[in-house]
Amino acid sequence: MTTPRLSKTRYISGCQCHLKLWYDCFERELGTDVDAVTQAIFDTGHEVGRLARQRYPGGVLVEADHLHAQDAIAQTRALLADETVPAIFEAAFEHRNVLIRADVLERSTRGGFNLIEVKSGTTVKDVHEHDVAVQMWVLLGAGVDVVSAGLLTLGRGYVFDGKILDVYRLFRFHNLDDAVAEHLPWIGEDVTLLRSMLASKNSPQIEPGDHCFDPYECGYYEFCTRDWEYLEHPISDLPRLRDTRREQLQSQAIEEIGDIPDEFRLSTRQAIVRQSVITGKEYVAPQLQEELLLVSYPICYLDFESFNPAIPRYAGTRCYDAIPFQFSMHAEDRDGNVSQREFLWTEASDPRRPLAEALLDALGNDGTVCVYSGFERRVIKALSRDLPDLSPDLDALLERLWDLLKVIERNYYHPDFHGSFSIKQVLPVLVPEMSYEGLTIGDGREASAAYQNSLGCDDARERQRIHQALRQYCAQDTLAMLALRRALVERASANPPPGEASSPR
Repeated sequence: MTTPRLSKTRYISGCQCHLKLWYDCFERELGTDVDAVTQAIFDTGHEVGRLARQRYPGGVLVEADHLHAQDAIAQTRALLADETVPAIFEAAFEHRNVLIRADVLERSTRGGFNLIEVKSGTTVKDVHEHDVAVQMWVLLGAGVDVVSAGLLTLGRGYVFDGKILDVYRLFRFHNLDDAVAEHLPWIGEDVTLLRSMLASKNSPQIEPGDHCFDPYECGYYEFCTRDWEYLEHPISDLPRLRDTRREQLQSQAIEEIGDIPDEFRLSTRQAIVRQSVITGKEYVAPQLQEELLLVSYPICYLDFESFNPAIPRYAGTRCYDAIPFQFSMHAEDRDGNVSQREFLWTEASDPRRPLAEALLDALGNDGTVCVYSGFERRVIKALSRDLPDLSPDLDALLERLWDLLKVIERNYYHPDFHGSFSIKQVLPVLVPEMSYEGLTIGDGREASAAYQNSLGCDDARERQRIHQALRQYCAQDTLAMLALRRALVERASANPPPGEASSPR
């Protein structure tokens, strides 16, 4: 068996887990398929990388792809020798059977070259330093005179004026010379170890653990844990359990919530979860009925969907700003009648103003606005900031918000929540006839990815399919809130505070 060539990606994979690298090289079919959200992250990285090249006018791209490594290396060598080329993009080098493609290799005014890696994030992480270091190791081994190494990230300080992107202000440069120097002495040993492992006839025996998610979630985790028997109520289901407290329980060989002794100190919420698990019964707080009465009709159940473009698209926005493009609102009157208003911006232009105007029209001036989490509050605040002429009306909405998530967290728990108050976890427990199964879009991240895909889609039928899926998903969120509140009303009525028998409406 020929030992596979290492790439930068494979090297980082092997440093995370030898078994992960083994599967990458020999049994990739065991991994999970790349989902739409992950693909969107990859696409964003490629888009940011292409944009970064504009910072280096006159730079030349090495066109040969990963299937033609020797051609790429030859093209790179030719460009290195041409002193009229100020920068090389996707430069290819190999040392000790490790192949890398450098995002940018800039010819330095001091002689030699500057190595620049481009990332679509906004901060420098340890894995980025390791990433640049292995590239430096290959370059030095290939005889390239590298005088500096650094990282380009997006900068949150830049505000797009809506006209022409300023790539010099959009990106931030981070010098990594010192960090790279710390890593360099160990890379050769790592490469030797990884190649020796890959030369073995058998895969390494490594048990799953925390390393499966650091620095990246492993695509083979499901396969590696396929035979695991999971505890029904592990201590990890306790809300906000600190690491020190978890370690104390584990030191006593306690892994199940039901095994936690009475004398072990827990927070009020944790104690409620423990008692609910032990008894197998739901917990209904005496004040639930009272809190459910803190609404006025019509009750407007509101949900936004947003996307966070890495490269700002609209005037006044920064990279990764949340841009709302959709809302659903189900309104319930005092007699229980329900109606819906919805909005979905299907154009490539800025959706914020048309969405805000449609939102104000849909919600009117009266009634409680029921949400699930603080996200809607943040979106409305941002709209108020960005659309000052609408600020008075948008700010008035903030006074009407009522967070159903907080009500549930304070007043209700069921063992089948398994420590999660996510609407997708809570809904099938309280309203068994409803769930998110069967929807084309299953969560907010998928909605964001789908919307971004629709903006660049030229197929009218595909855009229509995406828009329909978005409408179904967003509507499900607001219907879920309506159904959850009704279910809680029934439970509060069945468990009134001592001395009371009234039912909230």
